[in-house]
Amino acid sequence: MRAERILPLDSLRGIAAVGVTMFWHYAHFGPYRVFEGFAADWLYRFGLMLVDFFFVLSGFVISHAYLQKLVERRVGPAQFFIARFSRLYPLHLLTFLFVAAVQFYRTNQGLDSFVYSSNDLQHFFLNLAFLQQGIINTEYSYNGPAWSLTVEELSYLAFFVSVFFFATRYRLAFAGLLLLGTVINLAVWDTHVFNLNISRGLVGFFTGCMAYQLHRKAFTQNRSRLLAAVVTPLLIGVVSYYVWFGYPSSGRMLLLVNSLVIFPALVLTVLNLPMLARLFSLRPVAYLGEISYSIYMIHFPVQLVLATLDQVYFLGFSRGSVQFFLLYGALTFALSVASYHLFERRVQAAIRSAWARRTGERPASAS
Repeated sequence: MRAERILPLDSLRGIAAVGVTMFWHYAHFGPYRVFEGFAADWLYRFGLMLVDFFFVLSGFVISHAYLQKLVERRVGPAQFFIARFSRLYPLHLLTFLFVAAVQFYRTNQGLDSFVYSSNDLQHFFLNLAFLQQGIINTEYSYNGPAWSLTVEELSYLAFFVSVFFFATRYRLAFAGLLLLGTVINLAVWDTHVFNLNISRGLVGFFTGCMAYQLHRKAFTQNRSRLLAAVVTPLLIGVVSYYVWFGYPSSGRMLLLVNSLVIFPALVLTVLNLPMLARLFSLRPVAYLGEISYSIYMIHFPVQLVLATLDQVYFLGFSRGSVQFFLLYGALTFALSVASYHLFERRVQAAIRSAWARRTGERPASAS
């Protein structure tokens, strides 16, 4: 398997980003449900779990891009972390500062903070340092969805240490980190580092790493169809059970069911069933995955601006209408496309070029 983009996973990531931004976080506008039906109901009620799907996908993709290179020492610490920093931090910084400015404007207009209220100096510097949630267990602040980025970075660190320093025993390290995340969840720990958000990252990310190991082994042994024959009925069976009998009442148990069973089974099914792999490789759908990070990071600033304009200028937006839903979606998509092509890729390339000029080596790249 070559270290290139995996289009079906791009598609899954893009669909998950749309689910979070257009359904789960639509609650930021109020208790509105623009659409009805089983799929919409699940997204409105449980769309939060799609962030855990991001973690699973991330573990799979990072393993695909870096695992062998790290084992063979073709990528070092600086290369790895510059690549990840250039991918995540620039857009985080831009959206964070934008949200800070608009929230400050709201305060000057006599309005309350929109959704996230912990927009003080402490949280300003935590966001600036990329420590806004998880590692330092604090309130959600500024561009609230960015909480997952700190957890993602910690997962990258744990992944790098496991592979770079444990050499051929990295699988044991992966299993230990997955177990640690599960224990944090079940023990309901809520401290710095040991808390639910860190648990979500560890469980999801390292389940993704384990799923990649299984997928790679099946691929190299020409047993992809056999793997699909095992995981597809498992996926259908578990999902059917919860459709008929309901999800676990505990959100923590639901997290484990999704991250340990449903999400990895979905990834392996899509990759190993040829029909699904072709379907999810269609470029229009895969393109959503390319811009998914922008969608995820920009949707709250769009919500913030729409809500602020509505309140300051008394525009009377009907937030529960299809028209408003489409306006919000169109703005988010258009700005995400612009962000990806005009900001994300350019700034990422500039950082990596500057690193190459300084050191003579290019950072490893991965989506």
